[in-house]
Order: sequence, then structure tokens, then C-alpha cells
Amino acid sequence: MAVSMEGPLSKWTNVMKGWQYRWFVLDDSTGLLSYYTSKDKMMRGARRGCVRLKGAVIGIDDEDDSTFTINCDGKTFHFQARDADERERWISALEDTITRHSQSPSVGYDFPTSVTSHPITTTADFDTKLMEADAYLQILIKQTKALEARTDACEDEDEKK
Repeated sequence: MAVSMEGPLSKWTNVMKGWQYRWFVLDDSTGLLSYYTSKDKMMRGARRGCVRLKGAVIGIDDEDDSTFTINCDGKTFHFQARDADERERWISALEDTITRHSQSPSVGYDFPTSVTSHPITTTADFDTKLMEADAYLQILIKQTKALEARTDACEDEDEKK
């Protein structure tokens, strides 16, 4: 894991309608911003969730100088840093990672055919793909739960089907 930045941020949650403290880890190699309920949970690998940064857009909230948003995959995530300087450090690191992961691999370099047709798979490549698959799994789990909740709320049996 190529950690480019880690530390505390508060994340807005619609469930609790408020800010929740989380420990965040920005992994530049996977393009994921993972979060944990505490630094201790991060050390134990108990990830709470993650944000896939490929194609993401950073937004700066006008309400104060410590908040910002990440828009990606049709969702908006709201974050709050301790102060303006901390926010700027996070935004800079996030934008670097987003830029790196949003470019096509051939930008600025022509890969030989042998490299693109027969890639070398390493443990790091596997770990990257595993984290990406986990990120997609988390998205699917949330979507499935939302669909189940909507189905359960339907009173009309034909509509449920």
C-alpha cells in the first residue's frame, strides 16, 4: 500500500445527520481513500468504507474554511478537516491521486505491444485489484440494501415482484 497521506477527518453521515470522526488513509497506488472508525481499527485492518477516486472531483464548501467534498460514482462525500491548512494538505494529496488515476496509462508514454498484451502480474498488482474489487463490493452491498429496503416498503405485491 503506497500511503500518500493519513490522518483524522470528520465525515458527514446522512444516517446520523451529523459529522463522525474517522481515520482516513489515502492509498496512491490504488486510488482509494479508505476510512476506519479509529487509527487502532486501521492498524487491525477493519476498514469501514472507501471512496474510489478515479474520475472524482474535489469541491470546496463555502460554509467554512475546513470543509470539502469529493464527487464520484454519482455520490457526494462531505469532509471536515481540523483547519484550513489541514484541508489544503488533504485537497492537494487527493488531487494528485485523482489526476494520476484519471489519466489513461498511455498518456505521455507509448507502451510496447509486448508490455500491453502480456502484463506482468505482481503481488502489488494483485493487492491493488483486490482493493478495487472490495470497493466495488461495498458499493454493490449498499445498493442491494437500498433496493431491499425499497422492496420491503412496497405494499403492493405486484410492485414488489
